[in-house]
Amino acid sequence: MTPTSVTVVGLVAGVITPFIAQAGGLWLVPAAVSVAVVVACDRWYPSVARRFGDPTRRVLVFVPLSARLVEVAWLYGFHRLGVPTGVLIGAGAVTILHEYLRARGQIAGLREVALSTLGERSSRLWSALAGYGVAAVVSVTGTAIAPGMVTGVATIAAIAWLLLGVLGLVQLMIVVSAALRGR
Repeated sequence: MTPTSVTVVGLVAGVITPFIAQAGGLWLVPAAVSVAVVVACDRWYPSVARRFGDPTRRVLVFVPLSARLVEVAWLYGFHRLGVPTGVLIGAGAVTILHEYLRARGQIAGLREVALSTLGERSSRLWSALAGYGVAAVVSVTGTAIAPGMVTGVATIAAIAWLLLGVLGLVQLMIVVSAALRGR
């Protein structure tokens, strides 16, 4: 497999998640599996990329773009499960701001922005996996209150995404501010 094929598999698995999840019920199980496929692709990508040497400029653009598309798809899937729109808009906005601030810091030559924060992609991955995974478990139990619990679980996962994103953005802003003061 090439780095591009791993990215495409992750992109397709992520983008189909909301369309599977919107059916609800037992369909949340394959939705959770599709999120797990994205997690696996994200974990596998670095080892595959190392075998192929330096990434091309196309890959440097395509990989982060596909990651953001997958995250938007997951948030849309949470919306289809009943998560309040404000939470999802906040989570999406914080995600974009975090990635934008990091990119601008790198363009400005700040090596300090390479540090990991609480708002990284891995936090978003695990929030989505926990949300869809626990929602799937709740659906499989088949209790009468399962539909409401699915919405609650998805909402908790989206709020976790939002809060981790806010904390990560604040961390990154502090680092960028300190780095800019030193220049």
